[in-house]
Amino acid sequence: MNKTEFLKLLKYPAEWQKYAMYPDELFNEQLIGYEPGHEDGSEHDRSGAFHWWLKRNPTTEPLMVLAELTLVDPDQMMAGDVRTYILRSKNCNLEIKSSLAMDKTPNE
Repeated sequence: MNKTEFLKLLKYPAEWQKYAMYPDELFNEQLIGYEPGHEDGSEHDRSGAFHWWLKRNPTTEPLMVLAELTLVDPDQMMAGDVRTYILRSKNCNLEIKSSLAMDKTPNE
């Protein structure tokens, strides 16, 4: 299975590829752990991708893209949780905080 097929199967928004936020290293890690049926809980894989980035302490630019990716994720409950980690990041600036403050999705 190629990267594009994998992203579609796991319901990644197209923006992950558009902004080049799904590198081969991440793809290979997730593909190795994939088993048929995992797509039914694909939010776990997408959450893993967000945290893969966050563990690397991204600079402001990729952090802003991650914030944008949370706003288009199909599972807004999971995305809301990821936003809390983005806001705690040492490189989270006022622009990122403002973009996330405009989000009206309840974080229940």
